[in-house]
Amino acid sequence: MVYCGKPSTACDRCRPRRLKCDRATPSCSQCMRAQVICPGYRDALDLNFRDQSDDVVRKVARQGQRKSVITARTSQQVVRSTPLLTFGLPPSRDELAKGYFFTNFGGCHMPYLLAMSEHPRECSINAALTAVGLAALANLHVSQQLMLAARRHYTTALSQTNHALGDAASFRKNETLAGVILLSTFELITCGDGSFIDRWARHMDGAARLIEIRGTRQLKTPEGLHLFTVLRSQIVIGRVYEGRYTSPILTHLTEEAQKYRSPDFQVLDQLGLAIIRVCNFCAAVKDGTLTQPTEIIRSALDLDADLVSILLSVPDSWVYSTAELPEFKQERTMHAVWGDKIHLYRNLTISTAWNKYRSTRLILHELIINTVHTCPLNIISHQERQTLLDQSQKMSRQIVQDICASVPYHLGTSDRGSNPTISGGITIVWPLLVTATSRFASRDFREWVMSCLDGIGHYLGINQALASARLLRDGVETQSWISSEYGNSSPGSSSSR
Repeated sequence: MVYCGKPSTACDRCRPRRLKCDRATPSCSQCMRAQVICPGYRDALDLNFRDQSDDVVRKVARQGQRKSVITARTSQQVVRSTPLLTFGLPPSRDELAKGYFFTNFGGCHMPYLLAMSEHPRECSINAALTAVGLAALANLHVSQQLMLAARRHYTTALSQTNHALGDAASFRKNETLAGVILLSTFELITCGDGSFIDRWARHMDGAARLIEIRGTRQLKTPEGLHLFTVLRSQIVIGRVYEGRYTSPILTHLTEEAQKYRSPDFQVLDQLGLAIIRVCNFCAAVKDGTLTQPTEIIRSALDLDADLVSILLSVPDSWVYSTAELPEFKQERTMHAVWGDKIHLYRNLTISTAWNKYRSTRLILHELIINTVHTCPLNIISHQERQTLLDQSQKMSRQIVQDICASVPYHLGTSDRGSNPTISGGITIVWPLLVTATSRFASRDFREWVMSCLDGIGHYLGINQALASARLLRDGVETQSWISSEYGNSSPGSSSSR
């Protein structure tokens, strides 16, 4: 304890300003003149003696920090920030991880997660958010310690989500479904090899059962409708990759979703229905339900026409602009752009939907081309064969160019003035993978795609992109809807390069 002499009796506002304070009540004249609330006065008796233990501790700490300032620049930054400690503790590692998530993913992709995370009972949401944020940061900084912490939070979130799935009161909550999405996102961020697709597909199987049981009630709130839309997209992509059918319930829910969607975004459900039909068509080709070449070609052309008709009548808000670029003279793989055009979209939801449309059409035209190549000459005439090949090849090349033109927008390298985000990186991986495994992918183009995927992995912390790049380098078949009878002519096989 130290005697500090006679303290000032001025109010808390006048004292630091060295103003003459008349100590009037309830407000001094200086505060009244400034038209502010007078903060009040200190108790002079209490201030005659002051405990300076904390001051001594701070002085000793500052002396130690000054000694280490030459060898550790970061220590100097900590010293400069110490006055902030009087107003509150610095954010914890977990809070920083969640902040990274909301900045780079949740803010635009799932904005309702912030409100969910603030609810004291939603421990699973907070654990999952922290796990995803820490995992991305661990990848960026190559930190085993951060990844171990991320996996601990993931284990907690997984346990709590499984508990919620077994509880009748929590089973149908939006928070439970959001937790499932976050857990699948964690798998995409942390995957270490090509088997990530199988693990992610298993997550999607569980998600599919969950949204089917939730029924149409989930579509009546903005959060529930958005969660359904996000999961439907991922489920259908997984089914297309595996060559499996979707359930009739998913089709019914997609039809019902249009009733609760704003007019400008009903195209999402129309497109969803068309892609579901394509998914079931690919499954029928794979399991041998459809075997006649003419029937396969006719069905593929009908489905392609349905897709085109949907996107020809999109609202004005869905129309994107195209910017011309100067020709690059340097090596292509060093640039984030392939070709001489880039697309600019209103938002990531719209650009992602366009690329799903393009990827689906590319799959259909690849299937048409493979069917024509393997079809006996006595079934399709030479002229019909050549016409089909010319049309599908021309359309496929245009689709590949359009997907490539969207890459700068997703990676934040266009003039839209934003930084790359996790959501932008994740949503472009599948279209890039589809284009790179098409028969129109030259060696240089595949190298460019792999460089894009490597960039997504290294700069955004998404291991899914790195694993996809390895799949391409290894020449692994990634289009399982192509029947094995096509053999080496399949677009994903290395011999077709």
